[in-house]
Amino acid sequence: MGTTLLSGCSEKVEANDTLPLTSAAETTEALPDLGPADFPVPDDARTKDAAGAEAFLRYWIDLLNHQRPLLDSDPLRALGPECRDCLRIADNYDEAVASSQRYEGGELTLNDVTEPQLSGDEASITFGVRQEAVRLVDAAGNPVDDGLPVQTNLGSGITLLWSEDDQSWLVSSVTLG
Repeated sequence: MGTTLLSGCSEKVEANDTLPLTSAAETTEALPDLGPADFPVPDDARTKDAAGAEAFLRYWIDLLNHQRPLLDSDPLRALGPECRDCLRIADNYDEAVASSQRYEGGELTLNDVTEPQLSGDEASITFGVRQEAVRLVDAAGNPVDDGLPVQTNLGSGITLLWSEDDQSWLVSSVTLG
């Protein structure tokens, strides 16, 4: 009996010919890293269509809010390397850091976003933005300037250019108010 348990079946059994065929799973190429490590450009903002352009605008406004307390200008420069106003904002951040200053307030909220207008590798979007009161203060919290009051609906616009290298939109120009 011990021999029977250990030897198993002695009948020949044919392999099942209805098993699924094996094939390599489709893989998608990973998008290159873009944006700050703790706040990367989301995948939905990296499609070359109207939805991707609008998602990038929404990310850009969120990025401005994210970077203001940090005063880290690098992401603004990387995502808007040819954008004059992006570079101006980045320079303001750098000047504040060099002077041991910071911004209080200034959060931006999108409203009245229009349908992106696409033309080849370019997207243009008109929008309104609410900016909360903002002021520049020194290290002790004393106001450095008079600041700006709440702006409820600044007429604004952005032009984005598609970057094949980054597989993302980049800011070509932006006007806030």
